[in-house]
Amino acid sequence: MKTVSVLLLLLGNVLAGYSQDWKSNLNDAFKEANASGKDVLLFFSTNQDCLSCKTLEQKVLRSPEFLNYAKENYLLVKEDFSLEQEKDIESKLLIVEKYNKDGFFPLVVIINKNAKVLGQLGAYNNESPQQFLTKLQSIKKS
Repeated sequence: MKTVSVLLLLLGNVLAGYSQDWKSNLNDAFKEANASGKDVLLFFSTNQDCLSCKTLEQKVLRSPEFLNYAKENYLLVKEDFSLEQEKDIESKLLIVEKYNKDGFFPLVVIINKNAKVLGQLGAYNNESPQQFLTKLQSIKKS
């Protein structure tokens, strides 16, 4: 019985560590970024007909490596442009106008707490989570 309790506790801790919350409100993320000092990672996606979007999200953005790194460094915001996500489209279009003028999907934009773009990663070329993290870290260094 004690072993089962310990295993459930460990499983709960592991799942909690990998369940980084993705926000859907960029303004709220900037407020939190000001308080925490973290940068914002803004992920533009449309899962409708975008295989690269799906693959990036499943292979990298849900990986333990990415989530552990993100937990320490970023506030995660996902702007999903799938048909079922069409609520509040006007505010989404303003965000696109500012951070994704070319309408490229997938796109990852790193923004500091003052809303200044630090860098972005566009085309996803089936990188591993570690390769993707290396690209993110190069943005942080510049």
